[in-house]
Amino acid sequence: MSDGDLQVFGIDLGTTYSAIAYVDETGRPAVCRNTDSSETTPSVVFFENESNVVVGSVAKNSAIIDPDRVVSLIKRQMGSEAEFEFDGSTYTPESISALILKQLAQDAAAHTGGEVARAVITVPAYFGMQERSATKQAGTIAGLDVIGIVPEPVAAALHYEATTGADDKTILVYDLGGGTFDTTVIRVSTDEIVVVCTDGDDHLGGADWDLRLRNHLLAKFQEQAPDDVEVEDDEEFLQSLATTAEDTKKQLSKAESRAVALRGAGVSARVEVSRAQFETETQDLLDKTVDIVKRTLATLESKEPGTKIDEVLLVGGATKMPAVTERLRAEFGWDPKLHDPDLAVAKGAALYALGRVVHREASEDGAAGVSEAVRNVAQQTGISVRALENLAAKQTRNVLPKAFGVKVVDSSDPDWRSKPLQHIVKHMVHANDSLPTEERTLETATVQEGQTGVSIELYEQSGVVAGPDLAENKEISEGKGLIDGLPPMPIGSPVNIRMTVDDEGLLELTATEPSTGKSLDIKVRVSVRSDEEVQEAAKKIAGITVSG
Repeated sequence: MSDGDLQVFGIDLGTTYSAIAYVDETGRPAVCRNTDSSETTPSVVFFENESNVVVGSVAKNSAIIDPDRVVSLIKRQMGSEAEFEFDGSTYTPESISALILKQLAQDAAAHTGGEVARAVITVPAYFGMQERSATKQAGTIAGLDVIGIVPEPVAAALHYEATTGADDKTILVYDLGGGTFDTTVIRVSTDEIVVVCTDGDDHLGGADWDLRLRNHLLAKFQEQAPDDVEVEDDEEFLQSLATTAEDTKKQLSKAESRAVALRGAGVSARVEVSRAQFETETQDLLDKTVDIVKRTLATLESKEPGTKIDEVLLVGGATKMPAVTERLRAEFGWDPKLHDPDLAVAKGAALYALGRVVHREASEDGAAGVSEAVRNVAQQTGISVRALENLAAKQTRNVLPKAFGVKVVDSSDPDWRSKPLQHIVKHMVHANDSLPTEERTLETATVQEGQTGVSIELYEQSGVVAGPDLAENKEISEGKGLIDGLPPMPIGSPVNIRMTVDDEGLLELTATEPSTGKSLDIKVRVSVRSDEEVQEAAKKIAGITVSG
């Protein structure tokens, strides 16, 4: 086993900022600096021309002068069918994320002097299987061997346990990043990191606080500008306000007030912003996070009555806002800890990745194989055998982030047979079910006299609440099938469905018509893009020069 075989990285692919880390020769996770000598890279992509793309701070600044060629907050669209066109080429959220990953890999290669081939990528805990698959596909498109996808709070908890020695604790991770929020209860013990339950909103994050402050600054500027000044015509000024708002937000985390100098449309203005005023204007956003925390605690109580939270970890750059700690303390009586909020996720992912490498390198001889791999890795990295043994022994158990079900006819109305058929989704596996799920069964029936086929369509929960309405669920394009060739069946003839989801997100469904024994088997890793589309995108991205 060579040093190159051991080189593996943990990547925090963030909505607003991303980071990449590895475990250095001292056994500690280290973050790779980019070309700006910064540990984090703005998750912004500037399509300069058809063959050159810029990622990072330069791309972020380019949004001020050329906003139509810049893409940001792409993480919020992962797993969707959104498309972007530049210079005659079409890009998906996965391929744009791949450009960010490609730049991170280049920076890491320059930082470490070695090849960046294998990586673990983190995702918000509340990302569904579709979004998780899209993230893995982004890594593949970027030319990486993605050896794992790990929820961000799990990575943060792993780093916390490794740096503090925390054992046998129930931890709540409050993760407020740039564009997503989730709160996750995790049990940390000597041998396991177990996700008990999770909840969140993948369209709530620090960027929403920035937008509120940006709008406030604009309103105050307009109050000072002459009536005949059309601020909306100064696009460069409007774009620069976004950067000004983000910088001001960060300053207000340390100062009680800030004077902001603004110039646009030929007008100069000075706007005073206080932290108290900012907190008042964004209180409803913080309220949303508290509501989600309360839902999470309610889920915890329903699953494990009487369980108490031992520690509360604040992860994500937006948790540095003082209002977060103050509100959690006032609401729940907690004493939250800021745990390396910008970098804990990337560092934890690097630790998780090294554990995966040990198991990959182990032979099929069971414990003896793992022990041999540990010794080899320790010898070549300088990491102590004991530390590697603990890392390799640490098992991670997750929960299903969102519910899965099948489309059925809504028969709740006693007169449904005499009306046009209405469809709903009947969930079979539910959010916060432990992975792998136990086998779940559903007894359905034919709905038309003489029916000779039964159509099966899979859906994943999309909304916060796992409701039955089709609008609250996303159709799984590859999760369709038909039991056909049946003799004409009486209405109400039974159809039995079984479903499981494994710990890697493989959903398996079997639907059987018992009188004939005819059945349908569906196995699907939930995704939007086909393997062919991923391969085609990988070729395109490989031919594009990416710079930071």
